[in-house]
Amino acid sequence: MIPFMALLRNDIRLFLRDWKACVLVLASPLVFISFFIYALSPYLEKSSFVEPFPLALVDKENTTQTRLLINQLEEIRIFSDVRKMDEEEAIEALIDKEVGGVIIIPEDFTYSVSVGENKPVTVIGNGSMPLQAYIVKNTAQGAANLVSAAQSAINTIWYYGKKAGLPRDELDAMYNEAAMGYVMQAIGRTSVFDEAETGTGYDVTPAEYFTAALIVVFMMFAGMPGMKMLVVEKSGGITTRLSAAPVRICKIVLSKLAVSLMLLVIQFGLIILLTSKFFNNYWGAPLKDVLMLFGALILAVSAWSVLTASISPTPASADIIGNLGILLMAVLGGSIYPLTSMPEGIRRISMLTINRWAMDGFMILFSGGSTAGITQNVLVLAAMSFVMFTAAASFMKLAGRR
Repeated sequence: MIPFMALLRNDIRLFLRDWKACVLVLASPLVFISFFIYALSPYLEKSSFVEPFPLALVDKENTTQTRLLINQLEEIRIFSDVRKMDEEEAIEALIDKEVGGVIIIPEDFTYSVSVGENKPVTVIGNGSMPLQAYIVKNTAQGAANLVSAAQSAINTIWYYGKKAGLPRDELDAMYNEAAMGYVMQAIGRTSVFDEAETGTGYDVTPAEYFTAALIVVFMMFAGMPGMKMLVVEKSGGITTRLSAAPVRICKIVLSKLAVSLMLLVIQFGLIILLTSKFFNNYWGAPLKDVLMLFGALILAVSAWSVLTASISPTPASADIIGNLGILLMAVLGGSIYPLTSMPEGIRRISMLTINRWAMDGFMILFSGGSTAGITQNVLVLAAMSFVMFTAAASFMKLAGRR
């Protein structure tokens, strides 16, 4: 016990000697969480990444029916403004990039639908705004498809009514009723778009989401200094010299992990304190739930650090392997970009990362979940830790034989 305490005191002294690095490690999570909340929260709260844009509309018929159609366009939130213009003004606005597209309704458009003439609606997109032009085109196409369906229904009623031998006056009444009903349904529909929302399934705020995503990344970075100390000692021959003393290699590793643990506990405490105070994050989950997940994450971070140290021959290689590995797991695990927006293959690979299970566990806690909800996350993190510790021990034994 005395040799271990001597090692621990020495490691703490060496670690605190670079106090600027300690402050940076502790402050970075709060700075980055704040930045992500400020910069990216609006995108989580919006249903589209396309900013609303104005649309020019030329109504050459100017009847009650076409005004109903215009009202429907005005209700589409992707169009910030539907500007009624004549054709010359609309083209000028399109050339000046003031609108994303132009829709021209021809004369006698409503009548043409009822008699099956199919007068075309002209759609002109802005070449310098391709995405907006595509939206205008598909909006008009969707409306045209519905009008065509209405026209087909009207023609079907007329055809079978006539084939059935209905009297002329009865056939005309049926035709007029169908024409009015279907045309009004086509151009006066109450909804143009159906909105579908996708998400994580957890009731969390943007601040809680980014906290859950980034806390894992920075706790893994906080485990790097202890790992690098171990690599420096190994590459400098200090570990070999210590092996001749009554100090086992496991005590050397435990000493470095104890230093990292102290830093991680302080870092985690600061994150809880400041995110609850400034961002109103929910940290009201039972203490045992928080400690279970935090303990599992600490175990996984420690295992990752030891594994990185065991396969790194030099401090430079440790930096490369450790930093790139953390960033790769951050991307694949959903800490940088939401997993719900990633391909299915990436979502499957993410199940092999620490970030996926730790982030998911924190979001369960933020949404008011119980211990039962995070049990799987804790067990998976513990299993990952066991595999990484076993692999690290194997690499250390091989290195010792050499």
